[in-house]
Amino acid sequence: MTTDHTGPHEQNPWPPVPNPWGQAQQPSGDQASTQQAPAPGPTHPPYQQPAQQHPYPQQLPAAAVQPGQYPSAPVQNTPQQPTPAQQTEQYPQQAVPTQQTEQYPQQPVPAQQAPQYPVPAQPTQQYPQQPVPAQAPQYPQQSGAYSQQATAAYPAQPNATGGYPPQPPAGAYPAGSQTPPANPKKKKSLVPWIAGGSVALLLIIGGVVGFSLGSAAHAPELQVKAYLDALKKGDVAAAFDVSGTKVEKTDLLLTKKAYAEAGDRITRYTLGEVTTEGETASVTASITQGGEKYDQEFTLTKAGKDAVFFDKWKLESPPISSIAVGANAPDDTPIDVAGVDVSTLEKVGGVYTLRALPGTYPVALGGDADWFSAEELEASVLGFGAEADEADAQVLEIAMTEEGTAAATDAVNAWLDACIAATELAPAGCPFATTNPRNFELSNIKWNVTKPTFSIGEFADGVWPVSTDAEGSAEPTADGRDPATGETFPTSTPPFNFDIDGVIEAFGEDGAMFVYAP
Repeated sequence: MTTDHTGPHEQNPWPPVPNPWGQAQQPSGDQASTQQAPAPGPTHPPYQQPAQQHPYPQQLPAAAVQPGQYPSAPVQNTPQQPTPAQQTEQYPQQAVPTQQTEQYPQQPVPAQQAPQYPVPAQPTQQYPQQPVPAQAPQYPQQSGAYSQQATAAYPAQPNATGGYPPQPPAGAYPAGSQTPPANPKKKKSLVPWIAGGSVALLLIIGGVVGFSLGSAAHAPELQVKAYLDALKKGDVAAAFDVSGTKVEKTDLLLTKKAYAEAGDRITRYTLGEVTTEGETASVTASITQGGEKYDQEFTLTKAGKDAVFFDKWKLESPPISSIAVGANAPDDTPIDVAGVDVSTLEKVGGVYTLRALPGTYPVALGGDADWFSAEELEASVLGFGAEADEADAQVLEIAMTEEGTAAATDAVNAWLDACIAATELAPAGCPFATTNPRNFELSNIKWNVTKPTFSIGEFADGVWPVSTDAEGSAEPTADGRDPATGETFPTSTPPFNFDIDGVIEAFGEDGAMFVYAP
């Protein structure tokens, strides 16, 4: 039976409520004997028993909230603890110390789940603490300060009729409740794994891309490209830096200045097949030079590693071609090739041999030669590794200028005049002479000469030949005396023809030098 603690004329404000825990709780003998009446609280309207009791009342609709009353907090599927009055009919009351709430810690309510309705400050002071059933289950305490703070921060809210619906013990949350149970197992997020996997994937992709770019940046054909690009620009020093070509003192044409004067240089190229075998690689290039196209193969060798992974390649110096030039002129005649005087070099077979890069080089006489000239020639180098010899030489053919021809003619005439002025029957080095067979004593010998006509030929064998076109004639005269008789008389010989063949050996400051060659 339920003990009624109300007076005879006072209606019981706390009607009996069904046990929210589903089992009837009977006070033990000791507990029954020690029950005490709850402390009287402030006067409230009588509690109206709901039409249907449910241990976990739902939120009242908005229409049920009356003016002046406290609306119940919006709790969805959250069990409410029974009020002290409701438990009075079912359970013997027992004083519970305040610290007993620590045995039933409540789950802290996150900020977003806090009640949205104003909470009165008086209910926790006007109503006694809920008695705890003698056989109430024990729940593990939570460490921290959530037990008392949560109880104080969120007191029970009055319902629409002014009463307080039953509250379940702290920590009891039925299935379907939105309030998480105590000590929930946190669900591990996949975000770190996804982020880590993405980073790893990006690193792998970046590594693959970086390795590909690094391999491309160390490809052997790049050395060939750098070499040919430098030659296209005429930068000889940069080309030789790539190829490691050694330049000697006699390489007068392997300079930027000389190569700048060359025409028909490399204008375009296309890199073709690349073959790598062991420590060497070969690259084929199709080169266009001076309107002609040819294929050239370049060889490279490994020269260590770069950034641990990538092979470094060194271009082997391509074989340098050569040109042979000369001039059909006196030995001391200067010759310019691409504006460079090469006459300081040693001639072999009458020609100079010089190493040269692909291109066409002008060949001309140098110095201030006023006596003769030569038509400018071109010595071409097509590709790499072509060696020229004497048979391939480009030889300048010199010819006398008007000044040179006049100087040579003057030299011949000067020589002939000297012979005509001779006072001997046989002047030395002259084209005419006579004898005195009768041994007359001769004096006042004179030569009456009709000069021959002559021409000067092209330079050959180091000289300019002088040939007679029409012979001259010479007739000597003299005053004679017969030593046997002492008689004096003029004497002469019949005229005779002569020529003046010879050579112009050289030109000097005083002009040409003629040498008679009978």
